[in-house]
Amino acid sequence: MMIKNHLIYGKCACSRLRFLLLLSVMAVCSVSCTQESAGVALPLDVSAGIGAPHTRASDSHASDYDKRSFVTGDVIKISKGGTSINYRRTAAGNWTSDADTPMTTTGSESFTATFPPDFSNIQADQSTPTGFWKSNQLSSVATSTGNYVRFSFAPAACKITVVVIYKADNTATSATVAGKGLSSGNNSSAESISLLKTSESLRRHTYAGIFSPSASNAYTISVSASVLGTRTYVEKGSGLTLRAGYEYQYTFTATDELLLTSVVVKEFTTESGFGDTDGEEDAGNAT
Repeated sequence: MMIKNHLIYGKCACSRLRFLLLLSVMAVCSVSCTQESAGVALPLDVSAGIGAPHTRASDSHASDYDKRSFVTGDVIKISKGGTSINYRRTAAGNWTSDADTPMTTTGSESFTATFPPDFSNIQADQSTPTGFWKSNQLSSVATSTGNYVRFSFAPAACKITVVVIYKADNTATSATVAGKGLSSGNNSSAESISLLKTSESLRRHTYAGIFSPSASNAYTISVSASVLGTRTYVEKGSGLTLRAGYEYQYTFTATDELLLTSVVVKEFTTESGFGDTDGEEDAGNAT
């Protein structure tokens, strides 16, 4: 009986010892894991999305001049403080750093992302898809949660759309907008922008362009066509407020002159997928 009791006690002691050792290991792991996630700079995990491109031919930016979605090879610039690093979208939908050392974060930090990464200014000549594309800056500011940051891009400038409807066939020639600060935002600078022709229809000519929300709200729209020649419309700016992310659409009918039929102002951050959460991508770890 003594031997049996001793064996039982020995087994209980061993079990208790193993249990205490297991608790110790779990406690150490808990402390270690907490230390690793608190205050330690981790590689930034990036998600970025917008929304479905229009389609044109020939130009290298014919299909994405009015950017609505990111594709493989697209590059965005992510900035924090005075540091900026380009991130590239992979075929798998991830965003990877172009630099040897990726952007890091300790959490709850503010980041700014822009596209195109080398944006410099709004172009005066937007008559080609590339000219429009270079002018159409998208931007987003987001705060990281842990090492994860989610960017939802929106246009940083205004968009103007000009629609001219004819009763007879006319070949579209050109359209321009002239005013103060259209490219620079400097209201003392007289500037003009050549618009991009976005329709090949002979009876419905459509043009589009990007301009600064800091521009003067008084400007002149000029359109040219084969039969009509050149006609102008003066926007006096009364009651018109220019805001980033908004589209200003002018529709005219044309006989011997331009007759304004409507002016529509709409927020194009919600048009065609801008800011839509369905357009967001889980981009994976950006290492």
